[in-house]
Amino acid sequence: MSLAVGQSVALPILDTAPQRPVFAQGPRDLASVRLLRISVTDRCNLRCIYCMPEGGVEFSDKDELLQPADFEAIARVAVGFGVTHLKLTGGEPTIRRDIIDIAERLAALRPEDLSLTTNGLQLPRLAGPLRDAGVDRLTLSIDSLRPDRYERITGGGRLDLFWRGVDAATDAGFERLKFNVVVINGVNDDEVADFAALTRDHPWTVRFIEYMPLGESQLVRPGADPSAAIVDNAVIHRRIEAVHGPLAPVERATEVGVGPANVFRLPDARGRVGFISAMSAPFCATCNRLRLTATGELRSCLFDGGEVSMLPTLRPAPDPEFIARRFAECVVLKPDTHSFRGNRAMSQLGG
Repeated sequence: MSLAVGQSVALPILDTAPQRPVFAQGPRDLASVRLLRISVTDRCNLRCIYCMPEGGVEFSDKDELLQPADFEAIARVAVGFGVTHLKLTGGEPTIRRDIIDIAERLAALRPEDLSLTTNGLQLPRLAGPLRDAGVDRLTLSIDSLRPDRYERITGGGRLDLFWRGVDAATDAGFERLKFNVVVINGVNDDEVADFAALTRDHPWTVRFIEYMPLGESQLVRPGADPSAAIVDNAVIHRRIEAVHGPLAPVERATEVGVGPANVFRLPDARGRVGFISAMSAPFCATCNRLRLTATGELRSCLFDGGEVSMLPTLRPAPDPEFIARRFAECVVLKPDTHSFRGNRAMSQLGG
């Protein structure tokens, strides 16, 4: 059964899955899902300390990964039942050779917004093609403005290559960039005011993300206390104001995308500052997203399990009704509040 762009999918009624009262639909109702985060690979060209252990991780075999047509089939159903935003993630999505094909297929579904999260290192060659393929926005990950510290955090990355990527993105027409900064106590938390200053002269949104213990990493290992690495965003907020003055709140609806950040503006700044506080103030009650891994698991939560396999819906041919049923099965698995530590690595989930 084929499904045309814009055609609705009748959602199945499930009696066997855990349900809440009708008045408490919220995040366990498919009607609340607006964003599908699509991880196209678990591989990355960096080894960030909060993402991977020192010895690295075992990546999936390439023949285990979903193919462009698979991503398209799943996203088509998602757009059909009301998902408005699609985000391409990884690992690092730009290292996948067919990323332009994937982007073109998803853009053809005409979501309200198609974005991609990247470390930026491949943008000098890919920013233009991604824009031409239909990607609307880019989010870039950067955790230090100091070359030596950036290299240490990323396991060998070069900050000058990152900024070349920013220039390429701007030249390609991606003007309102978003920057994600994972704040880690004792590692880069002394740079938050410097990051906020980037928004004075640029139309960028710099978002401070509380470190989240996910899977195994150099910060989550036997004998280590992951909570020691977390800096409450309220502390970051105060540090920024101590340097730049009061932050003026910005109506969240005016910020492009449907993310959970609380957004502010420095005095007389062109850009914005955002805070994503998953640890100090979980936003599970308003969660509007599901996650698709590169190997075909549809996941209800970044931290907790609650996942179903989409592979049976795709082989030997995509079945839109079965795909829709899997979405309905997954969304009711969302936790009331996520756990303290996630059970899979960040590189497998794309954040």
